[in-house]
Amino acid sequence: MPESYSPPSADSGPRPRTPEAPRSGPAAQRLRRPSWRDPRLLAGVLIVALSVSGVIALLTAQNQTTQVYAADRLLTVGDRLSTEDLRVVQVQIDELSGAYLLVTEALPEDTAFIALVEEGELIPRRALAEEDPLGRQALTIEVEHTLARGVEPGRLVDVWSADAGPLGAQEEVQVEQIAAGAQVSVITESSSSFGAQDRVTVELLVDPAELPALLGATSSASALSVVPAGADAGSVSEPAPEDGA
Repeated sequence: MPESYSPPSADSGPRPRTPEAPRSGPAAQRLRRPSWRDPRLLAGVLIVALSVSGVIALLTAQNQTTQVYAADRLLTVGDRLSTEDLRVVQVQIDELSGAYLLVTEALPEDTAFIALVEEGELIPRRALAEEDPLGRQALTIEVEHTLARGVEPGRLVDVWSADAGPLGAQEEVQVEQIAAGAQVSVITESSSSFGAQDRVTVELLVDPAELPALLGATSSASALSVVPAGADAGSVSEPAPEDGA
């Protein structure tokens, strides 16, 4: 009979060797906190510092203001320069600061305004002078009618006179222009009692050559009218009739 075959038992003979797993490399090093000497850390700190400095410099430049004088009221032609009429304001004018009166500088002495400066407006140096550059003279006249809308401080006006003779004896009223291109300096209105007409006082800067005619008209019975320069005397509003007229 053929011999039977039985497999070797688990305890018999040497066991087959299991292949060994490949050995790993050196163990990974732990992450360490960078030192202050690390160039990357120093570069980052430098970038942040430069950014902060740039922002601060930009904000400082934008917030730089200058103390400048401004008009505390309407300043008309002929007004003398005085600190009582000025106030201090903070503005950003940069290179234009030389064109205005600065608080850090002494005010010019013996100067007057040769141009109108509105309330709250910065005081320009060109609006001041020791005397009127055109050599005009100041003169005050009175009118007994409502002024035209264009007659206001700083504007140029013409002055007309109307003369009807003593007690209006003339049939025709003699009307003539006695001043042209005079500049209004101040306007003052006053009310009379007993319902009489309002009287308006107008201070003008006029050419010296026109002074004789103006002074002659103001000392006579002529009625004076002030109208915007170049306008016709008929554009002046007529005085309101008195009650009972």
